[in-house]
Amino acid sequence: MTEEEDESCQQKISNTLHTLGCHHPEIVLSACHDYLSYKSTQTAPQGAVVLETMTRIIKDTLDQISQAVAQQLISLAVLWMTTSEAKSEIQEVASNLLAAMSFRFINEIVQLMMENFRQGHLPHVYKVKTLTKMSTENVYGMVPFLKAILTTMIPVLIKVREDELKSVFASAIGSFSKSILIYLGNSEKGADPTITKESFSPEISIVYSLLFKVLLEKEPSKFYIPTVEALGYVSNLLPKDKLEEELPKLILGILTLYEKQVGHFSITESLCRVLELATEMRHVGLKTLMDNLFNSLHRQICQSVDLNNQLVTKSHTAALCCFTVLASTYTDSVVNFLLGKLENFDQQTRAGTLNVLRHLISSLSSQLEGQKTRIVDAIKPILPDKSSNMEKKQVAQVICAMAQQGYLQPEGGEVMVEFLVRQCTAPTDSRNPATASHHTDQVTDEALVAICETVMFMITDTVKMEAVLWPFLLGYVTKTQYTKALTTICNCIAHIARRKLQASSERLLPAYEEDANLPKAQALLARLLLVSCCPYQGGGRGAAALRLMQVLSFSIHPAIVPEWEEQLPSLADYLLENSEASLPQQEWEEKLLLFFSRTLNTIDDEEWTSKLSDEMCKQIDTNPCCPQEKAFLYKSLGTVLHQVSSKDIKEELRQMLQSVQHSQSAEREGVAIAIGLCAMTHFDDTLGGLEEFAQSNRLKNMNTFFDTPQDKPNVNGDKAKSTLVLCYGNMALYAPQELALSRIETHILPAVINHFNACRQGIKFESRDLTLKLSLIKAVTLIARALLSRHQIIPFNFSRKGELLRHMQQLIEAEPPDLLHTPVRQLAMKACTYLVQLHTESSQADTSQLIQTCLMSTFGLVPSKLEKDEDMDGNTKQTPALFGQTMTTLQELLKQVLLQDLTSEGLQVIFTQLEEWIVSRKDYERERALGTTLELLKYYLEAFYVNSVASLKNLGSLIGQLMPRCADPSLPVGQMAVDSLYIILTIQLLYESTNLDQHNEDLELLKAAKEQLVNRNSSIFFQTCCQITGVISKCLPHDQLGNLLFTLFKGLDDQYLSCSSAAAILMKTIMKRRGSELWDQVSEILDVLRVPLQRVPYEAVKLSVLRSIAILALHNPATVVSCLLTYPVISDKYISDIWRSLAEERQCALLTMTELLETLNRQLCSGEKKACSKSESPTQPSALESLAPVCALYEMITTPESEETVIKLFPQLFSTLLIHHCSFVNVRLPKIFVPHHDLKQREFSAEPQTPSSRDVCVNCVDMLIKLLDQSNHQQVVHFMVEAGGWDQMMDLCKSHRGVILLAKAMVQYAAPSLPVIVAQLSFFILTVQDCQKVTMAAFFGELLKSPLASQLQITDILMNRLLRCLLHTSSVVQFLCVRGLGNVTSGAPYGIEKYSRPVLCAMTALMISGENDNEVLMFEVLLCLSKYLEHLRANTIRPFILRIFTGIQPFFDAKCDKVRAEAFCVLGKLARGTSIRPRGNICSLSTGTSYINVRARDYKDVSITHATTDTTHRPSNPLYYLHHPGPKTSALLQEGRRQSSEGPQTVALPTQHLTSNLSTLSLQESKSVHSVRLALTSSIIGICEEILGFPTNGNESEANKQQT
Repeated sequence: MTEEEDESCQQKISNTLHTLGCHHPEIVLSACHDYLSYKSTQTAPQGAVVLETMTRIIKDTLDQISQAVAQQLISLAVLWMTTSEAKSEIQEVASNLLAAMSFRFINEIVQLMMENFRQGHLPHVYKVKTLTKMSTENVYGMVPFLKAILTTMIPVLIKVREDELKSVFASAIGSFSKSILIYLGNSEKGADPTITKESFSPEISIVYSLLFKVLLEKEPSKFYIPTVEALGYVSNLLPKDKLEEELPKLILGILTLYEKQVGHFSITESLCRVLELATEMRHVGLKTLMDNLFNSLHRQICQSVDLNNQLVTKSHTAALCCFTVLASTYTDSVVNFLLGKLENFDQQTRAGTLNVLRHLISSLSSQLEGQKTRIVDAIKPILPDKSSNMEKKQVAQVICAMAQQGYLQPEGGEVMVEFLVRQCTAPTDSRNPATASHHTDQVTDEALVAICETVMFMITDTVKMEAVLWPFLLGYVTKTQYTKALTTICNCIAHIARRKLQASSERLLPAYEEDANLPKAQALLARLLLVSCCPYQGGGRGAAALRLMQVLSFSIHPAIVPEWEEQLPSLADYLLENSEASLPQQEWEEKLLLFFSRTLNTIDDEEWTSKLSDEMCKQIDTNPCCPQEKAFLYKSLGTVLHQVSSKDIKEELRQMLQSVQHSQSAEREGVAIAIGLCAMTHFDDTLGGLEEFAQSNRLKNMNTFFDTPQDKPNVNGDKAKSTLVLCYGNMALYAPQELALSRIETHILPAVINHFNACRQGIKFESRDLTLKLSLIKAVTLIARALLSRHQIIPFNFSRKGELLRHMQQLIEAEPPDLLHTPVRQLAMKACTYLVQLHTESSQADTSQLIQTCLMSTFGLVPSKLEKDEDMDGNTKQTPALFGQTMTTLQELLKQVLLQDLTSEGLQVIFTQLEEWIVSRKDYERERALGTTLELLKYYLEAFYVNSVASLKNLGSLIGQLMPRCADPSLPVGQMAVDSLYIILTIQLLYESTNLDQHNEDLELLKAAKEQLVNRNSSIFFQTCCQITGVISKCLPHDQLGNLLFTLFKGLDDQYLSCSSAAAILMKTIMKRRGSELWDQVSEILDVLRVPLQRVPYEAVKLSVLRSIAILALHNPATVVSCLLTYPVISDKYISDIWRSLAEERQCALLTMTELLETLNRQLCSGEKKACSKSESPTQPSALESLAPVCALYEMITTPESEETVIKLFPQLFSTLLIHHCSFVNVRLPKIFVPHHDLKQREFSAEPQTPSSRDVCVNCVDMLIKLLDQSNHQQVVHFMVEAGGWDQMMDLCKSHRGVILLAKAMVQYAAPSLPVIVAQLSFFILTVQDCQKVTMAAFFGELLKSPLASQLQITDILMNRLLRCLLHTSSVVQFLCVRGLGNVTSGAPYGIEKYSRPVLCAMTALMISGENDNEVLMFEVLLCLSKYLEHLRANTIRPFILRIFTGIQPFFDAKCDKVRAEAFCVLGKLARGTSIRPRGNICSLSTGTSYINVRARDYKDVSITHATTDTTHRPSNPLYYLHHPGPKTSALLQEGRRQSSEGPQTVALPTQHLTSNLSTLSLQESKSVHSVRLALTSSIIGICEEILGFPTNGNESEANKQQT
């Protein structure tokens, strides 16, 4: 714990104990006593705190403490106080406790303190200190014990040898004596009235002797201070006879101490007490000591006084009291001594003497009544001397004291007053203020002036001085040497005048004629008006002059009294409201001139006014005033001459033009205004005077107007020309209306423009004198103002406006671009401000060029150079103030430009020039641009009229530019941007004639957001931006949404992340709240946004923008998706990022994916239409149409955030991707089996893939992998990887095998999703292209192989779709469909009966249709029939026996062994399947056919005329054969029709004939392949079983079957 913390903790504990002790004093005090009783000062360092707390409790609860507790506390305190190892701090606190206890238990304490005294031992130091403290604090309780204490103490005092104890005893005796004197002086308060001074006489006499003789005489160098203090009190208790005897010795003894230590307060104080006793007794021996006393005390007073040392100051005051004590009895002696000292030339001696005189005059007025004249006469010789400031200070104070006591009369008083006034005007040396710090008794010049001013106010307030001061002080008003004291003089005169007016109802009217020293009324007015120009100089002499003018109004002219009483107080109040720093000087001068002009109008006396002009002309030459006052004097004189219409003013004009200092800008301005005022009444005379001055020798000796750079420069000549140019400008401004236009164009304007045309002669403006350039600009400004005021009355066309504007632009462009040394920019722009208001034809390009020039010359100025700019002499210029003025002027110019075209187009013209500065990389340029924008918008709002202003068409672009700046790192920029948005939205609401109260809450949110920008916490900052964007999105009209967004896109790549983020936030908010309104601009938005987004350097902003697009897609999913699909996804990262962003939000991902699926599905549905196109391949649609949505889905599915959506849309996505995975691949089925290949190794053949089809295929497979992975079907992916299914799906010839593996995996690991997938696929299977049907047929066929198909209730739809696909022309599709139909015997054998009829019909139709030339397909058909016949009942097969037999018969002699073998298998199974026993060894066949021969060659000769036997050109569609049967089919159909017409018959097929044929065929095939023999044998066995009526053993070996 630190020391401070320890002290704080102790203080809190102490306060707590004190609070408890006030309620339970004895308990707390006893506890503290017990704590300290067992502790020592070493073991209890907090003992001082505990004792101090106990003291506080005792003071508050002394009456509640019992005797026993008090005795314990007293003993404890004495113990801790007298312990040898105790620190002084603890001893002091213990002593304080005893002093507090003495107010009730003084007997016990005194008895305990005096124990050592009675025993003759030296007491403990703190026991003596405790007695001393008790006598000081408890006077009336302690005095009754003092006699006994003194009696006991005197023997001990003699034995004291220790120096510290001696000093303590001396202080104790002094305190005892002081307490006795207090007790005797208030004896009625004491408890013992018998105590008198004589009661202590014996003891006091002994003590006095011991102190004076022993301590003072023997050891005068040590411890005399406590001793002499005690003697001062002890001497007052001595008996009278003893005192008379000892008094001279005592005084001499005290005076000797001054030799050892001069000026000690205790010595002087004791001496003063002794002198009071001596003068009171009128001791006869005191006269003999006078000289010694006077000299000693005088030396004390003349010593330097350190005001920071209180003891020295008190000693000095005590010495003055000694003089007062002596002078009260010995007045003449004191005065004679002091007046004699005044004749001493030592300045310190005279200063001390004057100090004593002042003190005596103030304190002993009655005793010094007869000495007044002597004292005044003695002071007068000192006044003219060159005294020190200290001496002058003392003289001023003596004069003040004399004035208050009535010493001064008019004869001598005026000299004293003049001395004071002269000191008030004394020069002050403010460069050396250190004098007072080194010598505290020294008086600085400023201090002396302040003292004399104070004395003047004090004597003015003295009624006795009125006769001396009035009207004597009026003479100092017009004397220029007393200008510095004019404030004091005016205040004093005003105070006296008010007092005189209050005392008498008569008006003040000084006797101007009788007293030649008094100034005339015109002189007073001119002087007081002049000094009011700079009102805060000289300590505020302007206000003082105004107050004096008010009280002297009647004295100046009786007619002006009412008006001055009304106007002067308001002028004085105006000064009180301002300060020297804040006072607008020009405005103040205008107020004064207006007041002066009204005064002259009120007086309306040309003779009086003419005298006033004469007085002012005198002051021009005699008054050495500053340039500012002289300029005001010129203006005032011009005002007077304007009022005097009949006077010849040529002399006054000449005097003004010749007396002006052309190098002083204030004087140039002043005389120019004066000339202009004169021109109001004397235009021709004034114009003539100017021409005369221009042609005078004084100006001819200077350079000509068109001097060249080679000429020697003459600065004074240029400045004189500057004055002349300004005079012309002011003449134009003040000229009478009837003369203004004609004289401006004929006389004034040519003289001014000639200086600009000098550039055509090779003179650069940079080489011209700055003063002349500024004067030219100001002259143009004045001319423009004059023309503007005339134009407002009578419109006219000013043809030279463009010329003057170009000159101003040239001046601005000539200035250094990065430095601001002169006000040329500011004044030139001010001139342009007036020129643009002259309504003449001007192009927008000229206006834009003017704005651009002004902005470039102002915004680019570097602030650091503005702050540190210095002139040639090293003095810092007022550049920051000048820059502020320049910025203000620029804004005023832009406001006037805007006012000329107060429409959105006019605002856009200016804003276009500001745009580049608003987004500048430099903070100060952005601040300036935003500040200017804000001011323009405020002005636009003020001048806004709904009926006269067109729509704010650029609202969106304005907001788009300003919104990012709300988040600018520069706080001022951000706040100004918010303010600008507030105004823009207010304007828009006003234009819409909307009640602002309805949107007040929204607008207030902007104000609140401005305050929140101060907090740069990221979360709060984001909320603030959202708050701002929310207001914008709510108030922005629909037609401005596009403009806003397109402008915001430019701000996305802002240099600052915060600004870029703000633009993105607004974009996001607009998309969220108003996205549905942007449906018609989606394409443009995405197209325009493409380039800016790629330039954005911040990932967070990119993500936000992408999220905004996703929000837009929520509102317009179809439009956004259709637009995005027009871009090349694979090669464009921008589009890929958008697709990924669309997948990151659940709802957006759902809508987008659904839209993409619908797009793909629409392409699938349009497959048949496209197939009809003659220009395209009938099986291959446009690659790009499917590639774009497929790639888009790939981007979305591979986005991790889309997992939930992917799971939800898994069936639709899976089915769509499965359909498209083999898009654009033209796969064909081989017509014959490839030799030496196993059945399972059959492959399809395919045309080469195009790049687009390859991309789709690969992407679809990748997407399927991602899709399965995202939808938690990783086992499917793993299965496919292990089985090589994915590679097979991407291989053209093995694609169907990969699909089969995928279907197998889906059945095994993703069965719940299959119903929806099947439903989705079944919807498109009939409309998709051939290449896509291949995939679907393979997938469906494999699903039928699994028993789960029945459990999932999808067998029906699978069978239905595969049966319908058999009608397709593609042999591959037919092949896969047949295989799939056959798989149902494995997947759902118990339901085979349900599908037998359509399947058998389809198979027989395929065999009979003419497709039997494709061995691979026919083999699959026969295999399918074989599977079905194996599971079907006889009743089911019976209707199809003949058709099946007819279908398979051609394949008995097929070239392919496998086909023939499978045909015989079908025949055998067909025979087994007919379980009905025939009668008469004939197979009863319910058919309409004749006997059928088994061998296919029996039908070779059958021919049908309308059928062709060339199968190479037959269509592959089986439906063709229903209408165009081949020769075999035709024969069958004809025979069937014939027998059908005859009615159903039972056709007998001789079993023996069939068997013999089969046997013969078997022998013929003996040399064929083994499989054919087995199949043939199986067929024979089946027939035999039917003939014999019993089944053969199905488990027989192949050899047995063959043998059989």
